Amino acid sequence: MHASDTEGVPSASDASRGRQSTRVTEEQHTLPVTVVLHLLPGALAAVAFVLLAQPVASLGLPPLASLLLAITLVIVPVELGVLVYVGWRRNARLSLDGVVLYREPLGMRTALWLIPLVFVVAFLGFGLLAAVEPAVQSALFSWLPDWYLRPIDFDTISTFTTNAWLVVLIAYLLLNAFVGPVVEELYFRGYLLPRIDRFGAGAPVLNTVLFSLYHFWSPWQFLTRVAGVLPFAFAVWWKRSVLIGIVVHVLLNLISVVVVTVAVMNSLPA
Repeated sequence: MHASDTEGVPSASDASRGRQSTRVTEEQHTLPVTVVLHLLPGALAAVAFVLLAQPVASLGLPPLASLLLAITLVIVPVELGVLVYVGWRRNARLSLDGVVLYREPLGMRTALWLIPLVFVVAFLGFGLLAAVEPAVQSALFSWLPDWYLRPIDFDTISTFTTNAWLVVLIAYLLLNAFVGPVVEELYFRGYLLPRIDRFGAGAPVLNTVLFSLYHFWSPWQFLTRVAGVLPFAFAVWWKRSVLIGIVVHVLLNLISVVVVTVAVMNSLPA
């Protein structure tokens, strides 16, 4: 190889590649590993949801309770278990250092405009496509049992006692509005997303699609989830801050839980 007058001087393309390389996490998962790690917890949770349906019904609890048990017994332990296992192998101690990435400081000024903006866009994404869910459910998933399609069926709310609903709704608030979203963001956006960031802007898209597929217990909401999750998945990747995903995910789920809880309580007999 002959030296040229420009040897040692980076070209524009070299600089571009350099900027891209600084955004790529050192440890990258293969595509098959990525698919398995995204989908397996959801598949196991869906199996648990089905297996727990009859025992939960025999206790006089609404079908939502079996889904909450699946979250408690499968989603949270599996996803946290992966994080703890990887952390232990990496650090030889109980630590998430080098496991949950994208923890760059966001800065108060950036947080004050970016998080509300992402929240509004995500909220609109969920809201606009929610209208198509009944049609998708009817066209593709009508063969599923009613308790699977409607863990909260407002036509049958009064068949369960007020005490049963109070227990289930408290668990619903804790798990669906706080524990679940935080664990999912640490796992999906903090752990998995950085390990596919070699795909550049395609990384949050792939992460969002697989995250939406992972909800095997509600596949008719796939399009809604893609539209609602992509804004904050992209923001997390862009700013390398999982905090964005945690805050937005918690707020979105909290609003949903509050709306459902108020509707259920208003449907109970006085």
